[in-house]
Amino acid sequence: MERMELTLGPILFDWGRGEVLRFYDEVADLPVDRVYVGEVVCVKKLGLNLDDVAAIIKKLESAGKKVTLSSLAVVSNEDELAFTRRLAGLHGSIEANDMSVLNIADASVKEVFAGPHITSYNAPSIEFLKSIGVARVTFPVELSRESMASAIRETGVFGEAFAHGKVPLAFSWRCYTSRAHGLSKTECRHHCAKYPDGMELKTVDNGPVFTINGTSLLSADVYTLVEFVEDLNEIGVRALRVSPQKEGTRAITEVFRKRIEGRLGPDEGLEKLKALGDRFCNGWYSGSAGKDYIERARELSKTL
Repeated sequence: MERMELTLGPILFDWGRGEVLRFYDEVADLPVDRVYVGEVVCVKKLGLNLDDVAAIIKKLESAGKKVTLSSLAVVSNEDELAFTRRLAGLHGSIEANDMSVLNIADASVKEVFAGPHITSYNAPSIEFLKSIGVARVTFPVELSRESMASAIRETGVFGEAFAHGKVPLAFSWRCYTSRAHGLSKTECRHHCAKYPDGMELKTVDNGPVFTINGTSLLSADVYTLVEFVEDLNEIGVRALRVSPQKEGTRAITEVFRKRIEGRLGPDEGLEKLKALGDRFCNGWYSGSAGKDYIERARELSKTL
């Protein structure tokens, strides 16, 4: 069986231009096969202009990385549509996170992928996407193992799984972070930049429940499938995605590379990630509540 790809997803948070450029200098040396560059959440937070994005593409490709541009998950106005058109013209490989991309991609776009925010929940939806030229699919984050396995089995699609990072759950036309500071989206003062891994939202009992990030809502905990790499490979998933974090991205990608290559076991991989200090969840993979963490040993016991 062909070795699984390790990919690095787009930056979801507002780190500012200098931080983003420094990050991609480091990414050029990370053990990943493909890097997604672009803007998924909000064009107002983008610390880069399109010339910067073009330079990053050139740097990463010179370092031997495959590069794909990621588009907005919600295109809500003419400015965002114009941005998406300009982004699509930068490179021949683009990940559509909103169906508008599929309408505006021209002959210069050689590869179109469906991102995790396109509703590819079942075989008929994936077959439709394949019929209009979509080459691969990153499964929606809430899909279970059985749903992914069924989709791959029935369609033969090149499937990518979101394997590590805070899970993007929902997107809005409104900005949650601005609202938390008493402002509307049109009054943006870039408060997102104060929260490099998002703003934690807690219950009345002071328990973490979500992460606010501009127009998006993410999980409070970090979703990880580090214990299930062999299982993902067995059901036919061909790429695993790590979502960038402000700290620890290098260590995370190194763990997943070693897991893919069999140089690190499930337990050791989990312990190395725990050392970074994150709380974990992964319940959706086994069909449980998303906020839960289901240990591999518990899953295996069901089959014995």
